[in-house]
Amino acid sequence: MPERFARLAGLALIVVLILALPLLISLFAALQTKPPARTPTAQTAIAQTTATRSRPPPSPSPAATRTPSRTPSPTNTALAGATPTCPNPATPEPFWVDPVVSPTNLLSQKISVTLGRGREISIANEAGTITQRGEFSVAQPVVIEAPLRPNATNHLVVSGKVEYAPGCFYTLSTQIDRLGNPLVIVQSSAGNLTPSVTAPAPGTVYLKPFSQVVGLGQDTPNASDKIWLYEANADAPFQILARQGAFTRLASQGGALNFWTLNDNVVTTPMPEPKYEMLIGEPQVDFVPGTIFACEGRAPRGLILGACAEFQNLVTAQAIQRATVETSVLYLVRFDFQTYWVSAHVLKNEPP
Repeated sequence: MPERFARLAGLALIVVLILALPLLISLFAALQTKPPARTPTAQTAIAQTTATRSRPPPSPSPAATRTPSRTPSPTNTALAGATPTCPNPATPEPFWVDPVVSPTNLLSQKISVTLGRGREISIANEAGTITQRGEFSVAQPVVIEAPLRPNATNHLVVSGKVEYAPGCFYTLSTQIDRLGNPLVIVQSSAGNLTPSVTAPAPGTVYLKPFSQVVGLGQDTPNASDKIWLYEANADAPFQILARQGAFTRLASQGGALNFWTLNDNVVTTPMPEPKYEMLIGEPQVDFVPGTIFACEGRAPRGLILGACAEFQNLVTAQAIQRATVETSVLYLVRFDFQTYWVSAHVLKNEPP
């Protein structure tokens, strides 16, 4: 019995060992495997991080680094101090030369030149060039005495510089007079030469002060032409050149100026001169709303003719002078750095 029990116990021990053997092998293998080294792994990670941060960024392509250039606008260029561009001039200013006297035995001749907005007028011929500077207008023709080459045919070239905008100029030139004839003067030392001039029309008339005129130097009147205001003396003599409908064509003494005006503006005896009154302190005046008709003027020395125009959106001006013409009252006012004659009817308040 004990022998049998011992066999059974040994058999049971063998079974237990067989069953436990895989577990023992796994445990032994686990004991033989080293744990992962944490410190080297951390060092590797740090080294990789450092390498990543210290690596220089890739060079960008030229297309990525190129900054598009920006062309400055004209406004920016002007603000930077460039010379401002002058505007394109409108239609040329009036420019003509009165007929010359030829032949002549004189060594010089006075040439009458009319130029709107003129700043310089030159006359060139075989004897040389003479230049006169100033402020010229249709209302203020200039007379220049040009020298002549003796015993020669002098061909005149008249040039004028126009200031059509502040600091902006252009030049006009002509070799013919206002009638289309060549500006040629034959100078001869022989005496008793008969100049080829036309006798003026008989009869003397006068123009009412502050009359409106049109058609400067034109053969026919046109009411739609530019209007001018006659501002010269009331006793200036004129000759009647022609009549057409409601208009009369007048020429100044000597023929330097001719224009058309309404028949009612022409009188046979001089009218009384306007009464002028300078206004102390140049008081401010207000315009009535709407279009304002105004004509260039000047004081104390007035113009012969003042160019007229219509103005919009005028609000105020400074009153300089008052003129009483028969029953009408006009004021010389300043706005836009210029002086103009306006009717008292366009003012809300008349100065005292």
